[in-house]
Amino acid sequence: MAASMPDQGGQIAPELEKLKELEAKLDIYKSTLTEIYEQYDQKLEELSLVRRIGDALRTSRSLETLSQSLLETVAHEVSVDRLVLMLGRDRKGPNQLLIRAAYWADHEIFSFFEPIRAVPWSLGVLGPLAPDEDFLTPLTIMSASPEYDPLGRPSDSQRSLVFLPLSVRHKLLGLMVLSRPDTHPFSPEDERMLAIMSDQAGAALSNVLLFDDLNRVNERLRESESRARQVSNYLQRLLETANDAMFTLSQDGHITYANRKASQWGWSREELLGREFRSFLADPDRIRGWDAGSPPPADQVFEAVLITSSGERRDVILSTSQVGTDEDDLPGLSVGAAGDGGLGGPGGEFGDVYASWMVLVSDMTDRKYLERQLIHSEKLASIGLLAAGVAHEVGNPLSAISGYAQILEAGGNSEEERREYLDAIINQTGRIQKILRELLDYSRPSQGLSELLDMGEALPRTMSMIQAQRVFRNIEVTFDLDEEHRPHLVVMDRDHLAQIVIIIAMNAAQAMKGEGRFGIGLSRDNGCVRLKFTDTGPGVPQEVVDRIFDPFFTTKSPGEGTGLGLSICQRLVDSYHGRIDIKSAPGKGALFIISLPECDGDQ
Repeated sequence: MAASMPDQGGQIAPELEKLKELEAKLDIYKSTLTEIYEQYDQKLEELSLVRRIGDALRTSRSLETLSQSLLETVAHEVSVDRLVLMLGRDRKGPNQLLIRAAYWADHEIFSFFEPIRAVPWSLGVLGPLAPDEDFLTPLTIMSASPEYDPLGRPSDSQRSLVFLPLSVRHKLLGLMVLSRPDTHPFSPEDERMLAIMSDQAGAALSNVLLFDDLNRVNERLRESESRARQVSNYLQRLLETANDAMFTLSQDGHITYANRKASQWGWSREELLGREFRSFLADPDRIRGWDAGSPPPADQVFEAVLITSSGERRDVILSTSQVGTDEDDLPGLSVGAAGDGGLGGPGGEFGDVYASWMVLVSDMTDRKYLERQLIHSEKLASIGLLAAGVAHEVGNPLSAISGYAQILEAGGNSEEERREYLDAIINQTGRIQKILRELLDYSRPSQGLSELLDMGEALPRTMSMIQAQRVFRNIEVTFDLDEEHRPHLVVMDRDHLAQIVIIIAMNAAQAMKGEGRFGIGLSRDNGCVRLKFTDTGPGVPQEVVDRIFDPFFTTKSPGEGTGLGLSICQRLVDSYHGRIDIKSAPGKGALFIISLPECDGDQ
């Protein structure tokens, strides 16, 4: 028995060692298991916190409700006195902040501020403590002066602050500032919980801000659409109530819209829409650059003759403009029946057609008739001025004819003397006929028929009708006709040229009071035939020069002039695409310059 004891002791020792090893492993296992449980509890707590935060923020659809839910939830999870939510000014970054919401936990008071009422606040207040612009982790200040707190007052004691960034995908949206006395500083556990909250809050804030931006954009779109409808209705009313007919044309020159005024020529909407505009013109080929099946030239003004539904010819002015090039440039102008009775408008049977050209049609028929009447009236007025001279011109030949007739009646004349007296009578009779023919031709209403005129030949013939008048008896008339091998050709109504020359010449003679020099010059200049009329009269003051072509403006005494002569001259010159100017100064006479397009003789 005694001999076996050492052997048993030798066997127990190894077993004890193994038992110690197992106990050590068990302690490690227990420690690890405890750590795992602690981590599990922490994760469970974090998940619970995430769930609570998510539940609180999930139903928020506006920035105000989200702000209130966020601040109240944070105050419930972390002990604070007050919280502030600050967002970037126009999303420009963390240094441009506006205080948008505040919560006083001790009194459970929440305040929300619209941008217009929000108080600006800058991280620059923190001075050297301020984080970088893109900081994404909480900034904790254990003991801070009251001015560091966005809601702080000078009477406050030192504060413990946390600046919690709210971000999503590394984009900073704003800051939440938590404040409580420095006697109760924020712990690492608080910072951990706040970091978890910031992720949830940042995601919720991003969604609400996006929703808020979409709402604002949608509101602006609705406002823009409303304004666009108002402008569209306003423009539609302008088009429908315009005094001139307005058409829009497609790229192939077909009518896509016509306003109410177009009905003045007797067409119905069906007769207008879809037809080529040129088909309503008497001679569309006269308009250069406007071919069949194509749009009109841009920004041009044309004179044309329009044929009405009854076949009547109307003188019109066409003004063209390009208002779009494709569907991206111009919204569709519908060509259906307008709700207010117009010839075109929204919702028609033709659908939406994109118009690229606009043609404004002004009916000038009545106006041209009145102008012709006015021109003829002024012509008759100038005939009155010529009457005395005509009587004088006719009186002299009549006296000669009477004398020759008395001689012949007395008899006793040889055959040679009778032939001489008869030839004289015939010559004087021809002179009278020429004077009367020129006066009758001039007094007759003009037909407005243009012809090819050689100014070098037409000007002396025109002046011959007035040069022998009594008012020109002591006035020297000179010509500088720039005689060359080729004539000075213009396309013009001969009667209109005579009227222009007579009006200017008679005005000059009256200004010179029957004494002086009146000159007529002719030259070429850059494709124009230029006429110059000069006199040695008293000249024209500048204030009169500025108004000299105004209708009914005259410096003559009442009853001596109508004030229409020079206005009519300007109108006639303009009708031939010419220009009339005056240069004068007191005491230096007057110079009238008329420029007319030169013709090459092939037209």
